[in-house]
Amino acid sequence: MDRKHTSQGLYIAAGLLSGACCAVMVVFPEMAIASAKKGILLWGNAVVPALLPFFICANFLIALGAPALIGGLFEQPFRRLFRAPGSSAFVFLISITSGYPMGPKLIGDLCRRGEISSGDAKRMLTFCSTSGPLFLLGTVGVSMLASPEMGMIIALAHYGGALLNGWITGLFHPYKGGGKGLKIKSPASGETIMEMLTASIFSALKTLGLIAGYLVLFTIAADFMELTGILQRFPGNFGKGLLSGIMEVTVGCSYVSGSGLPPALLCTLCAFLISFGGLSVMAQSMSVLTGSGISPLYYLKTKFMHGILASLIAWFTAPHILQAAASAGAFGESTSSAAMFPQQWLFSSQLLILVLILLGVTILLGKIKTP
Repeated sequence: MDRKHTSQGLYIAAGLLSGACCAVMVVFPEMAIASAKKGILLWGNAVVPALLPFFICANFLIALGAPALIGGLFEQPFRRLFRAPGSSAFVFLISITSGYPMGPKLIGDLCRRGEISSGDAKRMLTFCSTSGPLFLLGTVGVSMLASPEMGMIIALAHYGGALLNGWITGLFHPYKGGGKGLKIKSPASGETIMEMLTASIFSALKTLGLIAGYLVLFTIAADFMELTGILQRFPGNFGKGLLSGIMEVTVGCSYVSGSGLPPALLCTLCAFLISFGGLSVMAQSMSVLTGSGISPLYYLKTKFMHGILASLIAWFTAPHILQAAASAGAFGESTSSAAMFPQQWLFSSQLLILVLILLGVTILLGKIKTP
């Protein structure tokens, strides 16, 4: 009975909130239209070009059985270290390449296809939900903070925090040994290559449509907070950044970057906001995680833990990396996007090599027999 009343209360609250949103858009039509246009332009100019090719290719690779191929290699090491199936190596690589919400989407797809269990999906979420290097290095590091070194620190903290989050979660599910891992299905029988590719395109467009809807809604919400002066009640850009970052990570990092805080603290706050992801990323992720058994509360706990771990890594490593970069004169003094492009590309390549080395180490560790 309590559960029934709770469900009814949630429906009533959702109805009241929807009604309030409609009233706001009627009272402030100019703001609502301008915000919707801004959200749609952001979706069309940034989200679609960046994610559509990845969505199509990743869906097609799943249909062809790529997770099974990669999972066979990483099954034992990932079961030992993260208590997750080997196919999570495929999801992790795609996630760090394309960013939010690619990782959760692939997890949801694999779970709905019956290729991973709900428990596996929960453990995979702890380290397979990440932002992309272009946003970390280019948007935040160079454009917002005007420092590629700080972008490097945030990226290392973000990805390191994800792996550490997965490993810590795996400690509560110790490897028992002797398991063969989850059996991955072969590609769907009876489907031609063109049919699988067409289905992948439809799935990608559907997901992008969901992302567009959530992006527009949260853009309107953020602009309404700005219009009503709620953000002005917080001292400086620091308070605005935290509140905005909980809603939408890009706006939050933009406010934090202009707060005038020390570089180490800027790296720490941005690492937390990006790793937490904000409610906008949460809504996008939950929309593609349907059928996986992952609740919004579990998602929030997982991403909050990721944010804490990433911020700790950034806090302890930032002073040393920044001092070393200053001593070596790394990157020079120019902070223009054109001047920083070679360094961004170089670091992206180094980051990819580092990730591949880490995955190679997991294979070696997985082959070591536990007593």
